Amino acid sequence: MTDLHDLLTRNDNKGGKRMEKFWIIFVDHTDGGRHYRHETLEKAQVEAERLSLLTENIGKRVYLFACIGRCKAESPPVKWEIPK
Repeated sequence: MTDLHDLLTRNDNKGGKRMEKFWIIFVDHTDGGRHYRHETLEKAQVEAERLSLLTENIGKRVYLFACIGRCKAESPPVKWEIPK
C-alpha cells in the first residue's frame, strides 16, 4: 500500500504547473493560527513536535495534514487536481 506522503505529484498534461506536495499542522482546540507550508515531512514532524511541547498545547492533539489536491475556480465549474 502507498502511504499518502509517498504519492507523486504530476503535471496535468495540459501545460499546467506542477503541484508540489506539502504538509500543514493544526493544533486541536485552537483557532488554527497561521498555517505554514512545510516542504518536507521531516520538517513538518519537527514543527509538530515543537508545537506539542509548548505549555499552552500540553495535552492537545497536534495534527499533520498532507495536501492531496487543490481546486481553482476560474469560472464554473470548479476544477480539481488530485495526484494519482
